[in-house]
Amino acid sequence: MKKKRFSVSFIMEKFKFTTKIPPLILIGTIIVLFPIFSYMTIDRINKQKAQSIRLLVEKSTALVRAFEAGAYTGMMNMGWSRNAMENLLRETASLPDISYLFIVNKDGTILAHNQKEKEGQTYGRDLDLTKIINSKRTGWRTKKDERENKVFEVYKKFSPVKGEKPNNSTGMMSMHQRMHGRQFNDADGYENTIIFVGLDMQLIDQADKGDTQHSILMAVILALIGFTGLILVFIVQRYAATRSSLSRIQIFSDNLVENMPVGLIATDTNKQIISVNPAAESILNIQSTRGRQNLSAALPGELESLLQSIDKEKNLVEKEIHIDGLKDQPIILEVIASPLYDKEGISLGSLLILRDKTELNRLKIEMEQNKRLAAIGRLAAGVAHEIRNPLSSLKGYATFFKEIFDKDTQNFDIADVMIKEVDRLNHVVSELVELAKPVTMSGKPINIQSLIQESIKLMGYEAEVKNIEIKTDLDPDVPQIYADTDRLKQVLLNLYLNAIQSMEGSGTLGIRLFQNQSDQNVMIAVSDTGTGIKKEDLPDIFEPYFTTKLSGTGLGLAIVHNIVKAHKGEINVKSDPEKGTSFTIILPDRGMDENE
Repeated sequence: MKKKRFSVSFIMEKFKFTTKIPPLILIGTIIVLFPIFSYMTIDRINKQKAQSIRLLVEKSTALVRAFEAGAYTGMMNMGWSRNAMENLLRETASLPDISYLFIVNKDGTILAHNQKEKEGQTYGRDLDLTKIINSKRTGWRTKKDERENKVFEVYKKFSPVKGEKPNNSTGMMSMHQRMHGRQFNDADGYENTIIFVGLDMQLIDQADKGDTQHSILMAVILALIGFTGLILVFIVQRYAATRSSLSRIQIFSDNLVENMPVGLIATDTNKQIISVNPAAESILNIQSTRGRQNLSAALPGELESLLQSIDKEKNLVEKEIHIDGLKDQPIILEVIASPLYDKEGISLGSLLILRDKTELNRLKIEMEQNKRLAAIGRLAAGVAHEIRNPLSSLKGYATFFKEIFDKDTQNFDIADVMIKEVDRLNHVVSELVELAKPVTMSGKPINIQSLIQESIKLMGYEAEVKNIEIKTDLDPDVPQIYADTDRLKQVLLNLYLNAIQSMEGSGTLGIRLFQNQSDQNVMIAVSDTGTGIKKEDLPDIFEPYFTTKLSGTGLGLAIVHNIVKAHKGEINVKSDPEKGTSFTIILPDRGMDENE
């Protein structure tokens, strides 16, 4: 199983990124883009109309000039007459897109018209005809004809004679006039006249309409492109912000889960472990390996069975389980196993939440033990009061009988046994009272090496009698500790006595003093090569009245445990029936607080 920081990312990757655009953004985008593209469209349409008008003016002007040039040429040719002028006008008006072509005088009377019936009628009274004749400029306007068709009308002064006539033109004109007996000149009814040209605007209007639609379509397309661009910019910005936010959330969740005091394990749908936090690794003693690992190869069987059960029930399962073989001692776990599903109800795997309750259970056991000790204390107070007074009387009478009988008589021996039994009962009562009452300490700085050496001297004679070898390994660099000398010596003597009693005939009593380099605690180890303690008896050896000896009271180790706890220390035991037993006392380098 690859060591991987526990994260919710393996769930999040199941979902697709979506971005919802707020309505205010859409409204703001429309408000910004609509005036811009509206102005651009209107300006384009206006320019197109101006271009169309310019083309119509140019076309009309060119038509008038062509007509004037034709009239001028006709005047220069022989055989020209007024009828010829009118024929030229009608021929010119027959060109495509020309609605009408006519000439009026300054009074508005139509002199010549492509429609013969309209000659003699008036036209242009709404215009300043005199000003048009004098200005010699081309004017234009749009209007409707008799059939309500839209017409583009251009008007200007009619000027068929332009420039200087050739020198021989007078002779030719005179010859023509003499031959026909008629003279034609500018005064022949066409001086100071205005020519009107009307162009049909149907095709132009269609073209303008098509250009307008095209402009509007282009504006809409550009607006959509601009709108899409702004939305894309917003989406990109939101995407970047969302990714940044997700990154911060993931970092937070990773740090949160990694530093949680409970263990978390995530598995996929194939029961492969995909994520484990450090707390779970510590609780289950899982070693990191490369790649994903099958569930059965990494988790204890109890956890695997629990996960299999949630697959069947598909609900959260909460259970307390006991697991052996993970560490030096069995552990008790409170486990919550839950299936994981996405929004569509598709399974993503499973989640295990582990909490180590071993220490909590140990504290509960200690609390129960303290309650029992409190009960024993109340019992001991009554026992001490009710038993010691009769025992004193019994001992007094036994001593009296022992003094009045001879030593070698049976009565003397009976009296002596009575005295010893009374002393033994007094010792049991004293131990009971000692165990029940609170342990009082009078701590001070002590040299732990000297205290151990003094305690060994007290047990030296008894060890020598039983052929027990004492081996010591005392580190001279161990600092002073703050402790109660008498109480700590009582602990050591009790452990020495138990060790000597467990070795029959011969053996080795080992005493070691050293300092743990990791936490600087002072360690005292007392070991023997005796018969050892059975594995099933180890959890109960510090319980009051628990003993494996035929003559033991079962209070010695309970008193030892209480004294060590009063020094804010710990005492551990390891035993092998074939190798012996070892007790290890762990004391803080300062021991008890100086204020205690």
